[in-house]
Amino acid sequence: MKNNKKIKLGKLNFYIIDDNYINYLSQFDKHIAYNKNQKRPYIGVVIVVEGHYYFAPLFSPKQKHKTYKDNLTFFKIINIKTKNDLGIIRFSDMIPVPQECVYLLDIKSKSYGYKRLLSEQYSYINKPENKQKIIEKSKKLYNIVTKSSKSKMSRFYKNLSCDFKLLEEKSIEYDRKD
Repeated sequence: MKNNKKIKLGKLNFYIIDDNYINYLSQFDKHIAYNKNQKRPYIGVVIVVEGHYYFAPLFSPKQKHKTYKDNLTFFKIINIKTKNDLGIIRFSDMIPVPQECVYLLDIKSKSYGYKRLLSEQYSYINKPENKQKIIEKSKKLYNIVTKSSKSKMSRFYKNLSCDFKLLEEKSIEYDRKD
């Protein structure tokens, strides 16, 4: 499973993150979700933001997502035919990640239903207009959260998001110690 580490830019592929790296970063920020071992790994897409690889996690569809009002912290993934929710990508929980800690998700060993869900999600996020929205939202949120503004909007997004600058520093330190 962890034999393919190369980040492939172009398409938004699904990746998992090394457990040790997640455990390390979670010491510094409460927004970071844990891998649930190999049973249910932390899956997401990798986006380049300000010269850093950022892993934006994918969350399975939940009832509460239906009530979410559109904002910069997430992107809803929808089945075009049925209009059913397929999950969300959460930009507020995205984390910088060294290339050595990222692995392409191996879907071959997954169940038929899970493969089908991943396939539908993959198709939707890689539609050119959706891919563009995903990239734009992630960069816009990053810029709002990392600026020193004290506006109400800035405070709102900072409270919901990881501390991107701190995590970038910690990511570089992790990269050096390995």
